[in-house]
Amino acid sequence: MYIRTFALILILALIIACGGSKELQQELNEVKQGSQGTDSTLVVLDAKLKEFSQEVKAMRETYNENHISLENLYKLNADSKRSIDQLSTDIVDKLASERSRTDSVASASLQQSSEEIAGLQAEQSSMRESISGLGTAIQNTQFQVDSIYATMDPSKIAVMEENLLNIATQFSLLDSSFSEFQLNVADHMMNSEDQLTTLELNARVQDSSNYDILSQLVFLENKIISLTNSFNELMAMPSTTPNIIRTPVSQAPVTQAPVTAKMDYETYKQHYIDALSSYQNGDFMGAIDAFEMLIRNDSDNDYADNAQYWIGESYYALDEYSKAIEAFRKVMQFKDSNKADAAQFKIGYSYINSGDKARGYNELERLLDMFPESSYRDKVKQILASR
Repeated sequence: MYIRTFALILILALIIACGGSKELQQELNEVKQGSQGTDSTLVVLDAKLKEFSQEVKAMRETYNENHISLENLYKLNADSKRSIDQLSTDIVDKLASERSRTDSVASASLQQSSEEIAGLQAEQSSMRESISGLGTAIQNTQFQVDSIYATMDPSKIAVMEENLLNIATQFSLLDSSFSEFQLNVADHMMNSEDQLTTLELNARVQDSSNYDILSQLVFLENKIISLTNSFNELMAMPSTTPNIIRTPVSQAPVTQAPVTAKMDYETYKQHYIDALSSYQNGDFMGAIDAFEMLIRNDSDNDYADNAQYWIGESYYALDEYSKAIEAFRKVMQFKDSNKADAAQFKIGYSYINSGDKARGYNELERLLDMFPESSYRDKVKQILASR
């Protein structure tokens, strides 16, 4: 502005210096007067420009504050979504953990719990939809803010502030609903845990009772199997020669005197039958002495490995499991023994009944490897599957 005025004055001065006429002097005065009017106008415009710049600055500061408020709302929205996702994950994990820990006794209670959790998850989905709607409202508000910044219309700023206030109110209500939802979930989880604890306690008591009953059944089953095997063995033997007189066990005990002369086959078999009858009648120590006498007399006899097996069965019936295990292991020393798989089976049972269940199960697994054609395989698999 000042440069222009100075230029005009300089031009006029040159004209006056060159011509010096009176008309030029008058024109110069007129130019000066016009320049002064222009200066006044420029000053007024400059003041208005400064005032407008201050208004723009104030509106920009207001926008920045509103933008910060929107960013805070975005952060709150993101935190809420993360909290809801984490809560959903925790609920799903807890439900999976509960389902894996319960059995058939707890199925009805878990079904009810699942339905309640499904209802809570439906409520959670509804809240997520509300949050999604809130996100849409925030985006619309952001669009309005951008429009306001472009037009600098104070009325739109007032609309934006009203929308922000409504959003804050909705978010406060949503936060209150979410807190109530969390309390309901916590109460439900506590009730579910109490029910599971009660069910687990009942299941442990029932398992203990079932285990006692199972132990008794196994003990009876072993006795029945042993007696059945002994009777089957007797029934499978061919009849003895007529000149051999069998001494009933009930009338006289089996002789325990050492036999020096090697018995013939029929005599050996008769003594074997007498010893087996002692076992069937419950005279386990007498049976042990008789079977040991037979082995000392002729360890190569066809019945020698059977005699060694029944020594183990006699110790087993007396609950002397360590001696039973030792006797059963000796059965394996006989070549091509038809009692080897039965002896291995009873070794496993002896360890289990003595309290060393891990060793007993290992011995039963060895039977599956050692005797692939054994008649005890199905029984062993059943035992191993129920451990």
